[in-house]
Amino acid sequence: MLVRFTVENYLSFNERQVFSMAAGKHTRLKNHLVVVNGKRLLKGGVLFGANAAGKSNLIKAINFGKNTIFYGVSAGRTFHGNFRIDPESLSRPGVFQYDFVSNGHFYSYGLAISYLDNSIISEWLYLVDDKEKAIFERDQQKVSTDIIFSNEDNKQRFDIYAEDVPDNKTFLYDIVSRKLDDVEDFKCFYDAINWFQSLIIIFPQTKYRGYNQYSVNDTLESVAKLMNYFDTGIEMIEGQERDIDKALEAVAFLSEDVKNSIINNIEELLKDKKDDEKFSINVDVAGRKLSFSKVDGKIVARQLMMNHGNENDLFEISDESDGTQRLFDLIPLYKKATKNYVILVDELDRSFHSKLTIEFIQKFFEKTQGANTQLIVTLHDANVLNLNLLRQDEIWFVERRADHSSELYSLNKFKERFDHSVAKDYLLGRYGAVPNFGLDPWDEEEEG
Repeated sequence: MLVRFTVENYLSFNERQVFSMAAGKHTRLKNHLVVVNGKRLLKGGVLFGANAAGKSNLIKAINFGKNTIFYGVSAGRTFHGNFRIDPESLSRPGVFQYDFVSNGHFYSYGLAISYLDNSIISEWLYLVDDKEKAIFERDQQKVSTDIIFSNEDNKQRFDIYAEDVPDNKTFLYDIVSRKLDDVEDFKCFYDAINWFQSLIIIFPQTKYRGYNQYSVNDTLESVAKLMNYFDTGIEMIEGQERDIDKALEAVAFLSEDVKNSIINNIEELLKDKKDDEKFSINVDVAGRKLSFSKVDGKIVARQLMMNHGNENDLFEISDESDGTQRLFDLIPLYKKATKNYVILVDELDRSFHSKLTIEFIQKFFEKTQGANTQLIVTLHDANVLNLNLLRQDEIWFVERRADHSSELYSLNKFKERFDHSVAKDYLLGRYGAVPNFGLDPWDEEEEG
């Protein structure tokens, strides 16, 4: 679980900003809490703010740090990553720190990067249960540790690895790539990397592809029930089976070269799979959801089709409304939500009716009882600002300051009564983080 995220000098975040999932003293909505080693953590976090205030940038910052861990620092990743309004920010480090719980332990991991030479300036991982212990500290290329190794071989391993870390790669990932997961002395490294692997981050233009929710026929009925529950008009979902060639022929504008490339890649991935294995490859082609698998030694495709009441004329995913297509992207998260993931969705309410957004969030809390799962989202819909739906400490605002930097703060600091109309006061500007319109340019044109 995420406890706290800190960012500095990244996109619209200039000065150090802190986003916290630590619970306040409120007693309402106790099902939104998880207690870990005596510490109360929130299961939800919702960010509001005007357009261009920096809500999405917080999600991007979390994602940037994660990608840096796994893929390192490169010019392509850091280009224009600094707070560009300040010319001096290019020479200041970008800082990203994650405090989290993994495998029952509290950790703090962070890194500072240079935008000038695309390198890692410093990196650290601490175990912070009862007292702080440096699993490692990295300053430029020098790495130290407080680990008391169980034998000299493990100490020598660490020392050798610490001497040979590229300045654009993280030491954390370098260690776990050595396949030392069965060595107790290196267990903390794997606790940390497993937590970062549990981050599911979805932007408006991306989709969650974590498992084959729509490819296995016995799951389609349950998905159809959910789509019907959310009032999409879908009565049934079917996986129409057809040959791989015919499935791709339906996509008229695909060139023969592209079709052959898709077929060759699928055949290569499935060549060693047996018919009885529930394994499939999902592909989105021009708005069509296709799933490829082996049946009787032959590769077949199943296309996701929706029944809206006429079984003789089924709908493709591209025929559905934007809101329904968005639901297809997000509903698989309910399955992951029971397995201790941290789920971040930018613009959850895109193309959603207010009641659908509220119901989606309510169902998340209902379906994740007993799981250490968190949902962190950005929203525009002020109707969600309801203290019967969310706790005060779950509601966050992002405001653009006069210097164009982003400021993060919680509704908690306003100490509102539980029966207060938060949505009304938010739109009136009591909490900030709303659009502040300037002079009417049309009036100026008329005067001219």
